Amino acid sequence: MSTHPLTGEVLALVSQVRAVAVEDDETAAAEALGGDVARLARGTAAVVVVGEKKRGKSSLINALIGRPGLLPVDADVATCVHVIVSHGPDGVTVVEGGGSAGREVPLTALAEYAALDPGARAPEHEDVSQVQVRVPAPLLAGGLELIDTPGVGGLVAGHAALTLATLDRADALVFVLDGSSEITASELAFLEKATERITTVAFALTKIDLFPAWEEVRARDVELIARHAPRYAGAPWFGVSSRAAADAVAAEADGEPEEAAQERAASGIDPLSDHLAGLAQDADGLRLADLLHQTSALAKRLSALQVRRALSLSLSPEFAASVKREKDALTALQGQNATWRQTLGERSARLEQRMRTELARRLEDLRKEVGDQIATGSSKVFDTVATDLPPRAQALWIELDTLLRRELTALGEALLADLEGVEVDLAGVVPDAPERLAQLPEAARGQGSTSFAEQGIMAAGLGMGLGHLVALVVAPPIGILAGIGAVGFFSWRRWSKERGARSREDARRYLGEVATRLNNEIPPVVSQAVAGAREVLGRQITAVLAAEKDRLTASLAEHEKNLASEKSALARRKAEVDARLKKRNELREAAEQLAARLPVDREETS
Repeated sequence: MSTHPLTGEVLALVSQVRAVAVEDDETAAAEALGGDVARLARGTAAVVVVGEKKRGKSSLINALIGRPGLLPVDADVATCVHVIVSHGPDGVTVVEGGGSAGREVPLTALAEYAALDPGARAPEHEDVSQVQVRVPAPLLAGGLELIDTPGVGGLVAGHAALTLATLDRADALVFVLDGSSEITASELAFLEKATERITTVAFALTKIDLFPAWEEVRARDVELIARHAPRYAGAPWFGVSSRAAADAVAAEADGEPEEAAQERAASGIDPLSDHLAGLAQDADGLRLADLLHQTSALAKRLSALQVRRALSLSLSPEFAASVKREKDALTALQGQNATWRQTLGERSARLEQRMRTELARRLEDLRKEVGDQIATGSSKVFDTVATDLPPRAQALWIELDTLLRRELTALGEALLADLEGVEVDLAGVVPDAPERLAQLPEAARGQGSTSFAEQGIMAAGLGMGLGHLVALVVAPPIGILAGIGAVGFFSWRRWSKERGARSREDARRYLGEVATRLNNEIPPVVSQAVAGAREVLGRQITAVLAAEKDRLTASLAEHEKNLASEKSALARRKAEVDARLKKRNELREAAEQLAARLPVDREETS
């Protein structure tokens, strides 16, 4: 990977922005930019793979490197720490206690250190903070490293903070969804947060072999992302089947090159692999883009700070009156009897009732749709329902989870609408899907009907008896065969009809079990989420109001001090602030111009 031709200009600009940040007492922001500068010297391209639980992240990485089964993929032993997969001879390094050094363990011990214990549902080694895996995969040979992250039910909760922290070392992001249903509210919220840290994103839609309508799901996802995370509206999408990629590897090993090529093409893995290889080749350009993004954001913030100071120095009576009105309003909002408290209680109660009604409606729709399918189904309807119902039930939960998060976010935004720049953060409010919902009842056939083999034995016995009677009229061999055939035909019809009835009965019973599980497990989650949101929003609004009041009090005090100052001193301070504002605006514009030149200059030198 060569050095980008704009590196020198970018570093010079970053140095200037860091210097003015220190002038404005934004030391932490200046230090953070320093960390981004240090990343430029890294020799590998880090791509973080993120997504909610059961989206297929680990399976996707296994498919990309051509090693099915390398990373643990079972739902019961899902990834619980960050796993960095890079090029090298087979090996695993386990990092413990957050240190930089690690110890070697066999590749066969990977699941022990990187996954949950299937019995205890907890890490076997609590002190493991990171696992580094090396494999001699062609895709990784160009300096690419793939980082697998723990999946969570709701990316804004649980491990989301850790995953976002991991983006600090990422050059690009692969966001994993699947073809079962559209992107959830929590995933969209995560994307918006990721916008602050990274500029390069690709979307992978997995399990396309399991969901025939995956292209329709992708179209809805693209529309939602354009609306809620427009920065990624032009990001590339890749439909992939990790199962087909694994089948291709197996066919190749069995000496079936044609079958391997067909499975590889069906997997869709090659376009994504080529895209990631290109990212590795242009890693220095990606890092410069991320660095410029952070630099531009900081320069904008510093400019806004100077604008506020300039207004304070303007001695405008309207400015002072505006600040005083805001302060008085905030004081009223901080009172114990403030209307927002009552509004929060009333709206959250209505939301919980609305979610319960929505669950009942969707469950009724599910029962009717599957019930109609069962009523008109063939003798194989049980097998169809047993295959289709679990993903439909999971999709129902995902849709309700998305609706709940969206409604809670809207509630918080409505309550904070009058506070400019204040964001709603409901991290951890909506719990993960209950384990009993993730592990639905197994579809089992009932007992009672005779099998076709048993019916055949009975038919043969009856046929022999009828055959002897027919043999009295016609030739004995023909009579016996005719008797067996006649009784066998009618027995087959009886067995087929009975089998169809039993299949429908088993399917109805399984539908009832799944619907009962959904009805028992989802309402407590809704209640817990709404109660948690009410508590979190109450604390957050109280804290925000206090902080905003302090800020306005300080602003008003500064304005009153300015009013008491001599006009000559005030003019000097105003000129200084104007000059500082001009410099920060120039730095912001320079960052935007460099960002626009970045891809052009890169193409000319590649």
